[in-house]
Amino acid sequence: MLFLLPSCERGARIDLDALPTELVVQANFSNLDTLEVVVSKTRPSLSEEDIVYVSNGAIEVFVGDFFVDRLGFIPSPIPQFPGYYISSKVVPQPGEHFRMTLDVPGFKRVQAQSTMPYPVEIDTAFTNLLIEKEEVDVTNNMATITIGVKILDPASPGHFYHLNFYQQGYDLYIEQDGDTLKTSFFSLPLVIEPEDDAIPLIPYIENRGVLFTEEALAGNQGELSFSGTFKYRREDQELGDFIIELRSVSPEYYYYHRSLARQFQASHDPFSEPVILYTNVENGLGVFAGFVPRFYQVETTH
Repeated sequence: MLFLLPSCERGARIDLDALPTELVVQANFSNLDTLEVVVSKTRPSLSEEDIVYVSNGAIEVFVGDFFVDRLGFIPSPIPQFPGYYISSKVVPQPGEHFRMTLDVPGFKRVQAQSTMPYPVEIDTAFTNLLIEKEEVDVTNNMATITIGVKILDPASPGHFYHLNFYQQGYDLYIEQDGDTLKTSFFSLPLVIEPEDDAIPLIPYIENRGVLFTEEALAGNQGELSFSGTFKYRREDQELGDFIIELRSVSPEYYYYHRSLARQFQASHDPFSEPVILYTNVENGLGVFAGFVPRFYQVETTH
């Protein structure tokens, strides 16, 4: 597997011991799947207990003013992972305005809303990818990537984005008869750095992707360039295609994930002020936000 570390999130130093227990909603939904919502409860800041997930809630979903579904609860077969509420039929579509209500015994009704954005494209004719490989020890190669993209930002205002890059790879296995088998996998979002520090981009957690608004595309014809490195095993791994993901995101998605990224950065600076996570959840915490992704496959030479 590629030598990539998973991202993590650290909470701001807020004393929850003196605060009442609240419901936390987590729903980042797209047009690729049915609507899903995870619900949990806040806990004291120094508590070592596991997060308590809520399974007895009633969630109703509306598109505009019209009721469309009541979500069913799916328990998790693994205790460490949350169960979730899921729609049997609602796949969010661009332009639709979603509102959810959540009722849990003992809590005020929770509400949240978000409008699905419309997709924005990358001009593939201007995509430039360079991957240089170098042997760094007896086992590993270092791949250095430089990638340039051009985003076709609409002329109308109010557009928000989340850009990620992934490297497809193959684990190679030699069978007893000598045949080579390949098992495909994808990396986490690659660690990248912008080539132009003057462009207002917000690094996501561990520099795995960037968040930005249309402001970052003004004056540069929508063109952005990045570089990064990663290691892979030379003998039993092989690189596949390079994947670009451009998410056109709702304001709620952008502001929540921007606050997550800033909170992560602050957690590594002992002199920084605590960062409070953005929420668009009424009578609760968390996020209910839509996004529309587009994926682009770039062939690489090996």
